[in-house]
Amino acid sequence: MNKVQIVYSARDTNNSDIHPYFQKEAEAMKRVGFLVGVEPLFEANTLIYKGFAIYSQDNYPQDSRYIQGWKEYRSTMRLSLYYPLIENISIPTFFVSELNEEIQVKMNELGWSKVFIKNDVKSLRNIGTTASVYPDTSLIDIKKGLDYYPVQGCYAIRKYLNPDVFQDEDRYWVLNGKIYFRNNNIPKVVCEAAQKLNQLGSKYYVIDATPNFIVEVNPGECADRYGVNSPELFAKWFKDAFL
Repeated sequence: MNKVQIVYSARDTNNSDIHPYFQKEAEAMKRVGFLVGVEPLFEANTLIYKGFAIYSQDNYPQDSRYIQGWKEYRSTMRLSLYYPLIENISIPTFFVSELNEEIQVKMNELGWSKVFIKNDVKSLRNIGTTASVYPDTSLIDIKKGLDYYPVQGCYAIRKYLNPDVFQDEDRYWVLNGKIYFRNNNIPKVVCEAAQKLNQLGSKYYVIDATPNFIVEVNPGECADRYGVNSPELFAKWFKDAFL
């Protein structure tokens, strides 16, 4: 019998308790048949990590029983790696190594008046609605904000879209190649994206999308479940995909 364990982030580095943020979810996973804990158990044949973001390979779990490794995690974390597969169904984007005047030159060529800037992984949207928007916010201030995150690599310069077009954005989970959504109404563009993204080898990622285009992709390991998806529903999806 295949015994699968969900390995959650701990309350703190010296604690064996699951972080409170994941506690209800972990309880639901246990009820449907998963082993749970903050360290891999000897009796587990397969491991799935669920917790907070990991930014370096050294910090990614090394146990060979995990369903995927750093390569697969990284492939759905870094926009520059997955964007080429979904370029025709996502937000127009170009990449640069530095935030400088060349961005404005490229914007002029493309006819863009505003852009949304992030590093290869994170934006500043959590700070404010215009914190990652140039020229509303200066390139100097955007760089200063992004330097806070331990992410090296390129910057993604994305065409600025009116916030109204994101009103129908939602999160779709791709588990073991199958798409899961709470009402099973999955847009065609999400199905198309998953078919292309599955080439990356990840068994565990999310697609954030509107009914018309893909916004971004994230690793399942650190993707938020979202409150609209109950712990029980989430556990049901995982049971279907992995048990």
